[in-house]
Amino acid sequence: MSLRAHFLASLIPLIVGSGCNSFQGNLNNQSGMRHFQSGDFTAAKDEFQRAVADQPHNADYLHNLASALKREGQLEEAERIYQRALAANRSHQPSYHGLATLYREQGRGAEARDLLAGWQGEQPYTPEPYIELAWLEKEQGNPAAAERYLGQALRIRPNDHVAAAQLGQVYEELNQPERAYALYKRSLYTRWYQPEVEARLTRLERRGSVDDPSADPMVTGPLEPAWTAGATPYPGGPTSTARAPSTRTIGGQPPAASHLGGDPAHSEESEIAQPPLVAPR
Repeated sequence: MSLRAHFLASLIPLIVGSGCNSFQGNLNNQSGMRHFQSGDFTAAKDEFQRAVADQPHNADYLHNLASALKREGQLEEAERIYQRALAANRSHQPSYHGLATLYREQGRGAEARDLLAGWQGEQPYTPEPYIELAWLEKEQGNPAAAERYLGQALRIRPNDHVAAAQLGQVYEELNQPERAYALYKRSLYTRWYQPEVEARLTRLERRGSVDDPSADPMVTGPLEPAWTAGATPYPGGPTSTARAPSTRTIGGQPPAASHLGGDPAHSEESEIAQPPLVAPR
């Protein structure tokens, strides 16, 4: 056998093995998601562990494993796995959100803020960390800071539908219906299928408190459809991470219920399974 033929033959097991691991990890992850969504978190954890064993640096699988561990009450281990996911992918928004949520639920709000502020410092050119910081400030009762962060997110990506809808909700809660209305319309312009945003828009119209919001320079201006501006759907799990490597979602075009309900990182997931899971790549 020639040297070249010997070299090619030696690569075959590596290629096949890599493909098998990727395929099997995908299957394990999908099975784990089904168990998770049915409430069997132990079975979900076992499947996610198998997926991680196949692909130890897959941030999606690590995030899902941490989510199942958290549901089982294994909080220290969940925290460790979230950190592993972020070490594998410094842009993995679901893991930032999951870890920040874990910190907040444990009364470690300062650590949650430091985590998200560190992300924003590393990647100030993407809207996701600003949206996460806005979510945290809103959860902690600081709508002014949430408004500021969401404004920054929209300056970075003017047609981000999640940031627009979140800021609309902030203005609605601050009793500024015209601004809220304009922002909801702005969000729907980018992504039309958002039932809760549509419901909020309709409710404002029925109240009769909205005139012509187009005069508000804060929330108007030319918008391009997402597909022409190069935008990708904003993330979450079982949603994806916009502008991050993982952009697959579970369930196709999603409602916006969760991101208006306080969970922008997982804006495309129903409220049944929290924290949501990331689909395989």
